Amino acid sequence: MSLKLLQQAIQQRKPISFEYNKEGKIAGERIGNTHAVFIMRKKDDTESTKVHLVQTAGVTDSGKGYNEFRMFDILEISNVKILDESPAFEIHHAYNPSWAGYANVIAKV
Repeated sequence: MSLKLLQQAIQQRKPISFEYNKEGKIAGERIGNTHAVFIMRKKDDTESTKVHLVQTAGVTDSGKGYNEFRMFDILEISNVKILDESPAFEIHHAYNPSWAGYANVIAKV
């Protein structure tokens, strides 16, 4: 299951690769450093589980390049792999473990 792999990657601070299958997004492998997994509650009280990571490589449709935080819906990701051969990643300078969005955190660095 993706959630267990994401939690393990966070604990070990290892990068991951994954496919993002959300409609309207460019298909293909993405690589990044997962900093948190959390439940986001919208204003209409619906919830979704999100992955907050710094994308470092792979396809992107944000137009922002790499090394910035991105949020992905966990239900739309597949083929999650921990890149064990890579060194542990440094915590990103913009990471805020006290961010209000992490109110329902599952795991974070």
